[in-house]
Amino acid sequence: MSVAVKPWGLQRLAPYPNTVHYPFTRTEIEPETQTTLYFDTVGQRVDMSGGHGTNQSTSSPTSTGADGGGSQPPAPADSDALEDHVPD
Repeated sequence: MSVAVKPWGLQRLAPYPNTVHYPFTRTEIEPETQTTLYFDTVGQRVDMSGGHGTNQSTSSPTSTGADGGGSQPPAPADSDALEDHVPD
């Protein structure tokens, strides 16, 4: 006789979180500016421009590598670039 075992994945399931209602039902790409236009159920354009900025990448170099001592040239350094999100 075999014993039914509950699949392990069922223990990990949880209800979906509440969904968000967006004020638009349709989107289009504006050919001139390549930006998204948002429209409601009756075809009126919805303004979605408020509340966010643009992504601006800035570089703050940090490096690691050899100290340059000795008769051999130093190894190439590793570099990090930091990305900042700056509001408009």
